[in-house]
Amino acid sequence: MSEIKQYLSNAPVNVEAIIRCWGIELDKNAELPEGVAGEIRKKQDGGYKISVNKKDHYYRQRFTMAHELGHFMYHTIEMGDLGTMDSVKYKSLDNSNIGDQEEIEANKFGASILMPEDLIIKHALEKKVIIDNEINEDGLKEIAKIFQVSYQAMEFRIKTLKEEITSKLTKQKEQ
Repeated sequence: MSEIKQYLSNAPVNVEAIIRCWGIELDKNAELPEGVAGEIRKKQDGGYKISVNKKDHYYRQRFTMAHELGHFMYHTIEMGDLGTMDSVKYKSLDNSNIGDQEEIEANKFGASILMPEDLIIKHALEKKVIIDNEINEDGLKEIAKIFQVSYQAMEFRIKTLKEEITSKLTKQKEQ
């Protein structure tokens, strides 16, 4: 795990390296059916393979990689030998053991890997993402590009961290 921490200290987070650190095969050029963002499958040798739809935008591919890694980290028992194929809305298409709760967990894991809290707060302060307790769209767009995630993913992450960011802003002003 210590070798993975190095990838969480700079933006954009190298999710591909993290996946490979876990010994998971990665296929970023997969020809998946229409409406499928990605999948994780158990291989015959007992290892795992994450595949992402080659037609998707790179930022979506990054989130899909992190999402599927979340399934690996939390849901190997539920996946069993079948694995799971996720729709573009991150719903399992072929494994009834992977339900809404597992998809929410995989999404939260994906967001925390691609947008680590400490890094997000640091960049949000530098780029003035919160001004007068409101989200600054220009700053948000800027850090979304830095982290190589969609505007919507970054907006959601900033909203979840808004209290911490605002608290740090207040402390900066008091100094």
